[in-house]
Parts: sequence; C-alpha cells; structure tokens
Amino acid sequence: MAEQDVNLKTDVALIQKDLKQIERFFTKFDAALTAMADMSQKVAVQGEILKNTAEKLQSLELKMSEHKADDITRSQLLGERLEETRKAAYNDHEKLAKESQQNRKERNEEIMTQLAKMNGSLDARLEKVDERIKTLEYWKWYMMGIGAIVLAIAANIKWSGLF
Repeated sequence: MAEQDVNLKTDVALIQKDLKQIERFFTKFDAALTAMADMSQKVAVQGEILKNTAEKLQSLELKMSEHKADDITRSQLLGERLEETRKAAYNDHEKLAKESQQNRKERNEEIMTQLAKMNGSLDARLEKVDERIKTLEYWKWYMMGIGAIVLAIAANIKWSGLF
C-alpha cells in the first residue's frame, strides 16, 4: 500500500504539475487572445479610418474633376470673351483711325480752301498795290518830265532880261 500511496502521490504530483502547465498555457492563451482581440479591434478601427479616408479621397477626386471641368469651361469662356474684346478693340481702332483720317482730310481741305481764299485776297491786294505803284511811277516820270521841261525852259530863258 505504501507503494500505491507513493504511486498515487506521484500521479497526483504529476497531475498537479500538468494542471499548472495547462493553467500557464491557458493564461498565455488568454493573454494571446486578449492581444489578438485588441489587434482585431485596432485593425477594425484602422479599416474604418481607411474606408473614411478612401471615401474622402473619392469625394475630393470627384470635386477636383468637377472643378477641372469648370476651369476648362471658364478658360474657354474667358478665351472667347478675350477674342471678342480684341476684335471689338481692333474694330474700334480701325473706326477711330478712319474717322481721324477723314477729320484730317476735311481739316486739310478746309485749310487749303482758306489758304486759297487768302492767296486770292493777297493776289488782289498785290494787284492793287502794283497798280498804285505803277500810278506813282507814272506820276514820278510825269513830274520828272515836267521838271525837265521847266528846267529846259528856265535854262533857255534869259533871266537878266526879265528883271
């Protein structure tokens, strides 16, 4: 019996040892399960974050494509308006140049007309002055002729006999 008691005690000691090892295994297993649960929870949170980030990226990409399309439309519209403005400015410039040229032409014609009138007036005055000068020259020659005749007569007269 003593041998049975010893065997029984040995078996109980072995079972206790096995139970302690099983208990340590389950303690480690629980720690591993807890760690895995924490990791699983963190992975789920990270998955949600990634999902939200992906949705935000898709939303941003959609907005960017909309803005890009709007920018292209605006650029085309601005280009068209710029071209219209350029054409209008060119037409206005042409119109102003033609009007300016016409105004200069009219002014030149007016100036030439006035100069012709002044020239005609000056010609008439010069003709009058020439006539007066000719008249004065005729009178000068007439007077010189009379003076020469008077001198000739005076030279031929005997003045001593008159006094």
